[in-house]
Amino acid sequence: MFKDEAGRVRSILAPSVTWNEIRGVTGTFRYFLYASAPERLELIASYSEKIDREFKVEYRNLDLFGGRFHGDVQLLHERTSSIRFFGIGPSSRKGDESNMTLEVTGVYVIFGVNITPTMRLSLGETFQRFEVDRGGVPGLPFTGDRFPDLPGIQGATIHAQRVALIHDNRDSRTTPTEGFYGSVFAEASTELLGSDADYIKAGLEAIYLRPFYDRRLVAVVRGLLEGTSGDSRTPFEVLPRLGGVDTLRGFGENRFFGDARLLFNAELRAKVLRLRIFGVDAEFEIAPFVDVGKVFNSRAQFLETRFEVTPGVGFRGLAPPSVVGHVEFAYSREGPAIYVGLDYPF
Repeated sequence: MFKDEAGRVRSILAPSVTWNEIRGVTGTFRYFLYASAPERLELIASYSEKIDREFKVEYRNLDLFGGRFHGDVQLLHERTSSIRFFGIGPSSRKGDESNMTLEVTGVYVIFGVNITPTMRLSLGETFQRFEVDRGGVPGLPFTGDRFPDLPGIQGATIHAQRVALIHDNRDSRTTPTEGFYGSVFAEASTELLGSDADYIKAGLEAIYLRPFYDRRLVAVVRGLLEGTSGDSRTPFEVLPRLGGVDTLRGFGENRFFGDARLLFNAELRAKVLRLRIFGVDAEFEIAPFVDVGKVFNSRAQFLETRFEVTPGVGFRGLAPPSVVGHVEFAYSREGPAIYVGLDYPF
């Protein structure tokens, strides 16, 4: 970590070398630049001796041209050999687990207007190319063999446009302790503009934070509803999904796919320690949480199927105003899950 004269973290350099039986030896380079609270640059490059690759560059600035505009640009090429797939819908079974290598190459651009200090309108352009190949997990069947009629299993190209209206009066976008975030969004893809499928995706999200005891305790709740309407060729890669560090933390990434998803998260962030480490003011939190959600393909399916519930606890290290590191431990009916990363899950 590199800090400025005030002791605030301005950049992080975090290379690593890891090994596991699926990827073999993997070398990863990570660089994060926090030029200011609203401005951030992220660079990740990773290469494994077997299948996996990753190259990601993202630049985000919510305060362009004197605060009038905001932008977010991301370039991504990623190949992951450990992707699991269980089927479409809330009743997909653990016994149908399959594996694939998913390769994603994408360009994501967001540019928008800051209408007021708390309201902004965002317009997005997305181009993604998906390729599917045999996976690297021993003992699991290839997704293309188990689900040969799955739309997108032969690969897909998506060119989509997105619009979002956002209200955000939180006291910080990275380390918030109070306020409200609300977003209404829609995304459209059409074959007329080079996409492989016609679909419309829309939804809304809300996050509310309330502090207690001089901000040593912060209650956070989140709700998310998203649905997709498209033709039968809409690839699975763009369907709403649940599972992973930012949705249902007790399940693996993308455990559930469906035409729609409903999600609720609640956690209590409690500061347990403040100290100065290597000249940086750091805070440490413990955050018990519970995640509740489901995917569904129809109104009847929504009414007849159960919600998935995953309780757990998070451990977070903060270097305000720009850096949050976290470890999440959660449990579901399919067993435990652990996630490590930067930023709050929501």
